[in-house]
Amino acid sequence: MIKAVLFDFDETLQDRTAAFEKYMDTFFDTFLPDIKGEERERRKEEMRVTGNGGYVDREKWYADLVKSWKWKNAPDAAVLAEHYDTTFGDHNVIFPESVKLLKELKKRGYIVGVVTNGPSYLQNHKMDTSGLRPYCDIVVVSGDVGVHKPDPELFRYTADKLGLNTQECVYVGDHPVNDIQGALSAGMKAIRMNFGWFKDRDLRNDVPVIENIIDVLKYID
Repeated sequence: MIKAVLFDFDETLQDRTAAFEKYMDTFFDTFLPDIKGEERERRKEEMRVTGNGGYVDREKWYADLVKSWKWKNAPDAAVLAEHYDTTFGDHNVIFPESVKLLKELKKRGYIVGVVTNGPSYLQNHKMDTSGLRPYCDIVVVSGDVGVHKPDPELFRYTADKLGLNTQECVYVGDHPVNDIQGALSAGMKAIRMNFGWFKDRDLRNDVPVIENIIDVLKYID
């Protein structure tokens, strides 16, 4: 019997792709305000492509961009990476159905939570500014625990904190390995949010696939 419904955050409860668009505008306004028009759009496209949906070493990523752009007098890559980690959470784009879903799950008596990879400040800041934390019974950030998805230990840790067996939990996420394989390896059930950077990649016949987060409700009762 399922007692808890747990979620990834980016590309699951929020449109991380849209949030990144907003972040890039802040980035250019802060560091390269004189870059406008077509040149700004060209550089933004390079950020989109090389950013790999957020799955990059951010310092190296920024260092490579600085080199590619021949950016004279650029801030150190560590400064740029810190800017990302401290300000990206100001640009959440929560899916329209996310709050409705979390409220409905709570109404039905489920425990609700988020298990997300990332640095502590970055992911906790996202949760604090998203408006979703009040609907969660637990928020687990890998940077706080020192264990990262797809390590099944992070999923077991979360279930244990809730006083549940992993078999009593279902996990919803977009990443075929970090989210789906990680949850299954821990003994949880899984639901694939088919959205964002990993859309249509490595879908499984044994895991339900949804494209609107509200459709979680079809698979838990």
